[in-house]
Amino acid sequence: MRLVTLVPTLLLVAIPITVGAQVSNAELNLRVAAAQEDDAGLSALVQGAVAARLLGNHDMAEEILGDATGFLNGATGAVVNEMILQAMASGEGANGMLRAFREARESFVVPPQQIAATVNNFPTLLTGGEFDQMILRMQADHPNPDFRCACLAPKAWVHRVAGRMDESRELWVELAAARDEAPMPDAPQAQGQYARDLARAGRTAEARQTLERAMAMEVSEAQLPAVQRRWAQAYAELGDVEGAVAQLEPLLESSTIVTVNSLSTRYTWEPIRNHPAFQEMLARHR
Repeated sequence: MRLVTLVPTLLLVAIPITVGAQVSNAELNLRVAAAQEDDAGLSALVQGAVAARLLGNHDMAEEILGDATGFLNGATGAVVNEMILQAMASGEGANGMLRAFREARESFVVPPQQIAATVNNFPTLLTGGEFDQMILRMQADHPNPDFRCACLAPKAWVHRVAGRMDESRELWVELAAARDEAPMPDAPQAQGQYARDLARAGRTAEARQTLERAMAMEVSEAQLPAVQRRWAQAYAELGDVEGAVAQLEPLLESSTIVTVNSLSTRYTWEPIRNHPAFQEMLARHR
């Protein structure tokens, strides 16, 4: 926890903000320009906001501060995810993941929409129902911006983890229909995700066809681990243990996000986790 609580302080120490020193307009304009670069880091963003304010361009200062806030929010989300992943990877199980998420929320402000996004990535966090009511309150037109989210997938997970499979399926059906209206990119990982969502919606024939098409696409070596994990998820939702194992086994043989501990803990593998072939794969890599 000590490292996490120090993160904001370390970020501030790393930013050399000129307040009292006289800086030329030319230098201030350079700092504003640097803040507008696509790859601007937090230091450049804060320096650019300061420069815009000193130049009297308050609209620009507000815009850059908004970018800086987005940068910080993204960094916070990344740290929170890493805390949960670390608990999972080290074998602490569902209780360890819940503990890590609780500690993260004690260190950072994690708004409701970010909580929903996090439990969508880690449905195991829904064990015990701590976040159920908060997520089920969310609506696309909610008057409170913190709860303004359709959040179909997190809601579906709430019901699924609680054992309400019919309610969960209804939401997956709605999500798959939304995917039909706004198609996923024509790329192997995205189409694998679409196949997975179709399977969760009960559209199994379409799911198999989509997965077959995705697996026929060219995949670079760098992309392959992420793509194979997505394909394995689709196979798991289809109940095809052998297909999932064939995609997961190579990932267990190299340094990827897929580990014995993650496969033993993440809820996405629940449909096939107790199958002998899946357990035999885990035993081979313990």
